[in-house]
Amino acid sequence: MTNVIRPTFSRPPQPDAEVPEEIALEPLRIYGEAAGHVVALVADPGSPAGEVLKVVVGPLVGDRVEAVAVLPRTEAGEIDAERVGMAVLRTLEMLE
Repeated sequence: MTNVIRPTFSRPPQPDAEVPEEIALEPLRIYGEAAGHVVALVADPGSPAGEVLKVVVGPLVGDRVEAVAVLPRTEAGEIDAERVGMAVLRTLEMLE
């Protein structure tokens, strides 16, 4: 799980960084809401690495989320996604 939490989470993008194309993805699972944020799991079939699972976090107001974990869409990836999603949710609950 070396690629789980990205070090750039919630930081503004670098000026020369390429802005990823926005796509609408329906959540497979919503883990919950805490500290004004929602934590969910989505499947991204358009990833350069093939179909992946993403644990995403975003503010309750608005429709923008950011991936905090990217995992392969396998049985092991789904298990890891469950752990990550619940850990992120619990962390947000502790911040409330």
